[in-house]
Amino acid sequence: MALLFMDGFEHYVTADLAEKYDYVSSQTVSNTRARTGSYAASGGVHGKAVAASGATAIIGYGVYATAGGHYCTVGLGGFASATYAQVSMRVETDGSVTVRNGISSSATILGQTSPAAFRFSTWNYVEIKIVLHDSTGTVTVKVNGAALLTLTGKDTIGTPASATWSAVEWSNGATAWVDDIYVCDGSGGLNNDFLGECRVVTLLPQTDAVAAGSNAQFTPSASTDHGALVDEAAPNDDTDYLSSSTLNHVDSWEYPALGYTGTIKGVQMNLSAKKTNAGTRAIAAVTRPVSTNRVHATDHYLGTSYAFWRAIWELNPEDSGAWDVADVDGAEFGVKVTV
Repeated sequence: MALLFMDGFEHYVTADLAEKYDYVSSQTVSNTRARTGSYAASGGVHGKAVAASGATAIIGYGVYATAGGHYCTVGLGGFASATYAQVSMRVETDGSVTVRNGISSSATILGQTSPAAFRFSTWNYVEIKIVLHDSTGTVTVKVNGAALLTLTGKDTIGTPASATWSAVEWSNGATAWVDDIYVCDGSGGLNNDFLGECRVVTLLPQTDAVAAGSNAQFTPSASTDHGALVDEAAPNDDTDYLSSSTLNHVDSWEYPALGYTGTIKGVQMNLSAKKTNAGTRAIAAVTRPVSTNRVHATDHYLGTSYAFWRAIWELNPEDSGAWDVADVDGAEFGVKVTV
């Protein structure tokens, strides 16, 4: 699988950032401005660990910056640390875009555009493709579809002596916002190159009163409306919820129509969940495109604190074909107790 992560910042609030990301420092979910939807991430730093395969990293996201200082870094975890950074892309104060071997301002510059290549105070869509190698590495940076930098024959391995990566970090300071993120690696036959300008659309479950799902085996904390207990725009944790301790129980919910046309690169299910007792407990995401429950291959082993767990289907598991709008509009999504 090449599509590793996406985020549009529409299904949680600032207090939930640490449940979504692996490193957060002074970051907020803000409705001051958004590229699509109503929210974006602003201020501070946030980083995400991903199960990347190979030496290729591909990242796309919208960024609105009022001044220089924003950067995106690919590395081996160890967030906000030069020790673990491989390659970084930075917007400079003059509007030029710089690629460095490492994260610090003193790191070796691999390439830099002319001034004013990046336009301030407007949304730009930035895409970066990095191939890690100590002598034949490459970096391509696109802004709004145009290639601003195409670097070849570079040492793209930073402080860690490894041609691998496992984390992405965005730093916005007080002057930038990011939205509509995707992260891919170079593996597989799908989503292993630039995806182009994307938007991440968030859908929330509908109440049973509007359209009930086909599976209702979990126990509601209140009332009998399963969809109503998981339809919040941001999780309300123990205020209301669905629960089950029974192996193979499934709950699935109907969703509103997507409301957009275009190509769907993948569908990501975000599950906010915890366990409430000792012992091992795991869940998996479920989709029901037609009339059969299709359980995602990844089991998520829960802790006793709420966290977001994600599952991505790049293809529709009903027919192994690309998702189209009608597929998503007709599908249910939910959860299964697997361990």
